[in-house]
Amino acid sequence: MRNPDIGIDDLTALFIADTPLIDVRAPVEFTQGSLPGAVNLPILNDEERALVGTTYKQQGSEAAIKLGYEMVSGSVKQNRLQQWLDFIHQHPRAILYCFRGGKRSQITQQWLRDTGIDSPLITGGYKRARQFLISTIDRFSEHRKLLVITGPTGSGKTRLIHDISNSHPVLDIEALARHRGSAFGGMSVPQPSQIDFENHLAVNLLKLEQNNLSEPVIVEDESRHTGKVYLPDSFFHHLRNSEIIWVDEPLATRVDNIFEDYILTTPIGQAQRIWQAIPPLASTVETREILRQQARQLFDKYAGALQAISKKLGGDRFQEVSEDLENARSDFENKNEIQSNKIWIEKLVRYYYDPLYLGSLQRRRVNPCFKGSGQAVMDYLQARK
Repeated sequence: MRNPDIGIDDLTALFIADTPLIDVRAPVEFTQGSLPGAVNLPILNDEERALVGTTYKQQGSEAAIKLGYEMVSGSVKQNRLQQWLDFIHQHPRAILYCFRGGKRSQITQQWLRDTGIDSPLITGGYKRARQFLISTIDRFSEHRKLLVITGPTGSGKTRLIHDISNSHPVLDIEALARHRGSAFGGMSVPQPSQIDFENHLAVNLLKLEQNNLSEPVIVEDESRHTGKVYLPDSFFHHLRNSEIIWVDEPLATRVDNIFEDYILTTPIGQAQRIWQAIPPLASTVETREILRQQARQLFDKYAGALQAISKKLGGDRFQEVSEDLENARSDFENKNEIQSNKIWIEKLVRYYYDPLYLGSLQRRRVNPCFKGSGQAVMDYLQARK
């Protein structure tokens, strides 16, 4: 008995279950955007797809299909079929899809059936699933409540969201965007494409809807853009019009938080701890040098981020903070000392981020329902449950 294909009514369960997916589109299509949980095992590579497309335009559908069968035959067909079989062996629940649920996924499905494997496909393919995910974001934005955590840079908003994630429904936009949201906020892994960001956002919202039917979802206050990706209009407008809680921490605490996130827990702090440990930590000279090189690259990255905001910071202040950053780099290189990084961090917060963030909140006329320290906010959230 054949497994039924996946219709529009089945997509919620499919995404909530993190179902493994085989995307048989060409790599160029997959790179532009794919469904969460998908691996790209194409039936046609980029060059083959282009040739089939040209033939379709010039000679019609029948000639294009014939060319496709000719190119993907013999050992080429066997190699691609084996990739699908290997993946399905590791992931028996795997589902197939192509762009519209048409020829490519149907042929893949039939070739698998010829080997005795019956894998369902998504009816309507990537296009229908993508429409479903976009409508999920719009529906959530219209019907579900958000509770927005705001506060100046370094207040520990992201950390607070992580701390309450076991007891409250939360959404970590920065984790989905793989970016902390500032000029200094790039992560070691590249950001997703805009389409992939939206698709993963939608799946997270589906899971929140499934598990938390009435509680507001707690989310950090974000601008429209987080690095190179941006929030869909419906969700961003919902974010901006939702109830707000303000995390209020003193400057010294905020500087310590930033120091921990951007210095202490990075290769800069790791290298310093290894080199200063008594007795020496068990690590090879090669490992220590790798960390030192990564630390140097991180200082270069921070210098580049500072240059990117130099006009907004102003010439004199840019020069002052740049010199403090270089002094901190020198202290690290020559003394294995990292505490002086707090000097340039504090000035950057006072000169740039506080005026920018607080000015934005003032223009938005933010009226928080609660304002207090991170611990006070956690107590308040617990009392609301």
